[in-house]
Order: sequence, then structure tokens, then C-alpha cells
Amino acid sequence: MSKVAKQVAAGVFLTIWKATGYSVKKITRFSPEDKLKTIAIFSTTALGDFILNTPAIAALKARWPDAKLLLVMNQRNEALAAGSNLFTDIFYWNGKANDVLKLAGFLRKHRVDATFILHSRTPYDIIAASLGRSTYIFKDVYYNDYQGQENFALARFLSAHFDNRKQGNIHLIDQKAQLLKSIGIDMPSKEMFIPAPFTPERPEKTVVGIHAGASSLERCWPVEKFAQVIEMLLAQHPDLEIVLIGANAEKALNQRIIDALTGQQARVHNLAGTTNLIQLAAKIAGFTCLVVGDTGPLHIAVALKTPTVGLYGGQMYVDGAAPMQDSALHHVLVSDDDNVGISRIDVADVYSAINQCLAANPV
Repeated sequence: MSKVAKQVAAGVFLTIWKATGYSVKKITRFSPEDKLKTIAIFSTTALGDFILNTPAIAALKARWPDAKLLLVMNQRNEALAAGSNLFTDIFYWNGKANDVLKLAGFLRKHRVDATFILHSRTPYDIIAASLGRSTYIFKDVYYNDYQGQENFALARFLSAHFDNRKQGNIHLIDQKAQLLKSIGIDMPSKEMFIPAPFTPERPEKTVVGIHAGASSLERCWPVEKFAQVIEMLLAQHPDLEIVLIGANAEKALNQRIIDALTGQQARVHNLAGTTNLIQLAAKIAGFTCLVVGDTGPLHIAVALKTPTVGLYGGQMYVDGAAPMQDSALHHVLVSDDDNVGISRIDVADVYSAINQCLAANPV
């Protein structure tokens, strides 16, 4: 079924659901007197999306400090939230049709006053919140949710949403801030954070982390260029070690980088697939610098104030997700040709940026 057809079908279903007596409550802005006791927050997509949503989560807690926060998240990201005192309860959901009824039951059990859909799949998120009888439902509606139409087809089933299309390609944190501002909620800080507790690693030597993988091949800097930079770094810094991180599926990619080296391979460690996300965060916290594309580990590093050298395939990626905080810690390298993409970034520029990080953050 196409996305348009899913939205049409969802609209029919939600219209029928109104016959049960449920209707989402419309609102223009919350007043200072408005109280919410229980708030559900949906962030069911990728790792980076969840980290980028943390300033909005903090803003909701700041506005209603006594409210219970319920988190609906993808189980892949569980380690980043488990054990956090920020959330009263967590429901794991992949954003698809499966488990919509279980999620609705979870929301009904907690008697949710408001649901904030920060990043999740349309239309199942709205269906779940409606079946859960959430008094208010707010959604950050993305470009592809409009499906080329002037209006969002399911807007009538939301309390409010913010149309950010007029703003162009804005940063995802700003996108959430404007949604909240439009209904009277301030975002005190745009700093990201890791909700789950953990102990950062503190290595005694300089460690440069590298995340070479990405969600698609065209977003990966070439293996041979990574190998060149690593060889240059190892030659210049005799006590430096390199740690290649990533998911288990990226283990082979990291090994290709190691195999491309002409020497010093013992100083390069392939840790892909050996850590869960909170263990990965602990390692990233101990890096002197992380070299990374526009991926989840970038946002973990930014949240932890670990210096980064970010590799971007075009300006649109910078506009949407580059570091907003601690700008002095982060080097942003952008391809000068959007058609060629990330491979256009020069080895010398990456090497120079890493050395600047090392000089500014001696161990």
C-alpha cells in the first residue's frame, strides 16, 4: 500500500473511531495555568534522531517538571534510555503497524494527557495515540508526510502541528523548537544529552575514533582515504591509537581499512559490533577526537562534548544535522560538489582538522 493510500485509510479509520466518543482536543497555545500530568513522547526512528530529540524532551520536562514522561522508542536504542530517571516508563516500538494495539493499551493504562510525536512513522503513530485516547496529540510533520499535497492529510486528527516547509531545510533541533514554540512551550537549551547513566572511559593515551560506516554507500568516505589519513596520523604521533567503531554489519568495512594499511596495524583496533549503544557512548566519551559522517555516533559525540571532524556530502546535511552546540570543538568538512558527494573531501583537509583537535585537546 502506498503512503498516500495508508493516510487515506487511516483517515477513514480515525473518523470511524470518533463514534466511540473520542476526539482529539484542539489547542492554539498552552497557557501558564495548563497542567499536564502524563506526557508520551514518540521517537521511534534512528539513533541520531533520538539524540537530536533530547533538547525537546528536556523542554517538555522543564515546562511540566512534575509530569510523568513516557518514552516510546525503537528497541535498537534501548541502552541510551534504560535506567534514566527522566522517564517513568518506556515502550519499545518500531513505528510500524505491528503492536499498535499494545502501544494504545500502554497509553490508556497511563491515562496520557498529551502525546508529542517528535519522529515516528505516519500514520501508525497518530492511530496509536488516538486509540490510546490521548487528550492532545502533537506531531512534527516531515516533508514526506505531506506526499506532495498542500496540507497534511491527517492534520484534523492532531491538536496542532507546525508546517516547517516555509522555513526551508532547517536544523532538526530547530524544527522541534519551532513546533514547541508554536504551542507556547520554550526550549531553554538546544544542547543534546544521553538520558541513560553511564561511566565514561578515560584512556591514558590519545585515541582517535573513526566511524567509517553510514546508512548508504554514497554517504561513506572512501576506504583508501581513511587508510591514508590513518597512516599519516600514526607516523606523526607515535603514542596515538586508532579505534574503528560501528555496528556488527560494519566490521568488514573496518577490516578493509586495516587491510589497506602498509604498516602499524597493531595500533588500529576494530571494535565494530563489540559494544551496545551505552558502551559505545562510554568509549566515544574517551576519544580525543571522532572522525565521522552524518551518523548516530556523531550526535552521541556532540552530546558528550567529544571533539569531532564531521564529513558531509553536501550543504543540506550540514543545515539539517551539523553540531549546534560547542562549535569550537567541532570541525565541519563539506564536499564542494553535491553531485560527487562525500568522496570529494580531501585527505589533507581531514588530516589537518584531526591535528587541530589533537593540539587543542592534549591527553
